[in-house]
Amino acid sequence: MSINFFAVMVIYNRNLNDSLSFSSLKNTGVEIFVCDNSTKDMKNSSFESERVHILSMGGNVGLSKAYNKAVESIDVRDGYICFFDDDTAVPENYFALMEKEIEKTGADILLPCVFDRNGYMSPCKISGVSVSAISSLEELNEDNISGINSGMAVKAEVFKAYRYDENYFLDFIDHKFLSDMKKQKRKIAAAKSVELKQRFSANDFSDIKAARRRFAVFKKDYSLFCRQAGGLKNKLIGALVIAKRFININFIGRLRSK
Repeated sequence: MSINFFAVMVIYNRNLNDSLSFSSLKNTGVEIFVCDNSTKDMKNSSFESERVHILSMGGNVGLSKAYNKAVESIDVRDGYICFFDDDTAVPENYFALMEKEIEKTGADILLPCVFDRNGYMSPCKISGVSVSAISSLEELNEDNISGINSGMAVKAEVFKAYRYDENYFLDFIDHKFLSDMKKQKRKIAAAKSVELKQRFSANDFSDIKAARRRFAVFKKDYSLFCRQAGGLKNKLIGALVIAKRFININFIGRLRSK
């Protein structure tokens, strides 16, 4: 490959042997930066090598702080940094395909096609603070395109003058980042040939207590996103989205779990 790639992933209370992403990435030859947000010793320091860098966060500090530590640990400022969740099946040809997409589009940020059982998870559309799934990539344009972190490739040069907003813990870090990049006139494109499969745990109601804890994080992060967007309309949409998710967890979710 003529483009330098760096892989960044965050792990939480899991040994790297149990990470689908790490299993997929460890034989690619790409330098890997693992931010360990674990609250207990998962023995991940044993994976440290010339090509695998374990960055202990000293507990669960959230995604934004972990991402910032990772990008600050990458000395080389040419190439692309690729972000992964810890449970993503990364195809063997991910980096080769991503290189072709970079050469074809010249984009600063590329979003792979991420699918769950319902179809496209990413890229997606955003209008104000309202995010919606697409059925076709043809629905996207430079104004409405957004997406999730997993599989995203970002030109390393972007981080010379940018850090993730550490007021966000887990949710909407990706949408905030892409919104900021649009303001900087960065080119964002869909990597049409790169496909990933993902399981979206926020829709898992099998453990109601865990779902409620997850909702509390979402509520805080999404409320911040809505406040930063400003405007009465965005605040009202945010309140409706939060109310809908609250009902799904506490009423519909409870019924599903029985």
